Amino acid sequence: ATTQGYGQKQSQTQPEKVKNFEDLYSEGKEAYLDNNFKDCVTTIEAAIKDFKFYTDTVSKCKLKCSRKSEMFPSVLKHSPEIVPFEKLIHETLCVMKCKQKTLSKTRVENIEEKTRTDFETKKPYDFLQLCYYQTGDHQNAANAAFTNLVYNSDHEAMRENLKFYMALPEVDENIVKNLESPDYVEQYLVGTDHYRGEDWEKLIETMEEALKEYLLAEELCRVNCDKPFDMGWYPDFKSSVANHFTFCLKCKMNCAQNLNNFNGEYMDDLLPSFYHYLQFAYYKVGKVEAAAQCTGTYLYLNPDQEDMKGNAVYYKEVEGVNEKWFLPREEAVAYVERDQDEQALLDFIENNYIFDEKEEDSEPERSLENNSSENAVDLDADEFVAKWSEDDEKFILEEKSTDLDDSDFINNQLLPPPVVKFSW
Repeated sequence: ATTQGYGQKQSQTQPEKVKNFEDLYSEGKEAYLDNNFKDCVTTIEAAIKDFKFYTDTVSKCKLKCSRKSEMFPSVLKHSPEIVPFEKLIHETLCVMKCKQKTLSKTRVENIEEKTRTDFETKKPYDFLQLCYYQTGDHQNAANAAFTNLVYNSDHEAMRENLKFYMALPEVDENIVKNLESPDYVEQYLVGTDHYRGEDWEKLIETMEEALKEYLLAEELCRVNCDKPFDMGWYPDFKSSVANHFTFCLKCKMNCAQNLNNFNGEYMDDLLPSFYHYLQFAYYKVGKVEAAAQCTGTYLYLNPDQEDMKGNAVYYKEVEGVNEKWFLPREEAVAYVERDQDEQALLDFIENNYIFDEKEEDSEPERSLENNSSENAVDLDADEFVAKWSEDDEKFILEEKSTDLDDSDFINNQLLPPPVVKFSW
């Protein structure tokens, strides 16, 4: 009988194996080492395209199945304690069937962690920029170098390469672009153009779409955090589940920061900023109720922002806005409540998974593992908790508004969003 692996179709024949992005990437690197730069370009481009296809397929399958997980019919009648595992089983089966409809039955899905990391950090563009240059495609060499630099801001050699490409006569620096730029970034930047052009209807349309794209990108980022994890040891079932869950949780909580990357510069308070633009645009087209709701949503996400608190005063005292109009939008409430719960759980882990031999056994919250040591160890040193390293943060430059008291907002006009400025 044919053994069916996870996500693989059964087959009685042995058709030729489809090359995946790892195979193509390996071939591309070999071509580079052989100075076969034309094949290097062809195969690494194909590898990047296949990686995007595969991750997009799997991400959408996971998201679809996660969203419908509550609708799966239960076979349980008497054992509520295993309901979460039944849900997991249904969701896994759903993902397998979804992938089966799109992915080739000969595709190998087991990928080395180093390869996956290379693609996530845009390492293929490092090879690609050199191969483009050697084949005379200098514009794409600049694009590839810039793309790699966006996700590796401390790569000084790449920064120098980009400067070199920009100085070439064949390269138009005005059209150098990030080849991995997400849809929400492109939409957001178009929206800021509409803001500067005072096209308020277009700004509303574009920013609402950019907001949807951003929230979808975060959902996809989060489902992609459900990925393999080498624990480096062999725990029992419950410890294994808890450890892997912690790894995935930390990854998910990093999604917002990772998505704030605008072509290499990090945008402070990106999610609230959508609502800042929207409240101002809605006000400009006379939709005061929608403007007030966006103002309330902004303050729900960032309650200490003085300019927006002043705008709320303006809406109340000048426009006569009803207090209930400031209730935050549903998507923001769901976002914050989820983050609060996840942070509370992570705080519990960090505060309680610290073991000391001298502690009494009567503390149930500290008895989940028996691997105690002579001295207390912190979260990073404990073998149970998955380790996570965060990238260095960079912050965007923007024009700051001066602090004003309530009378300033009443006597003058509504404060607009700050003008976003990038260094590129």
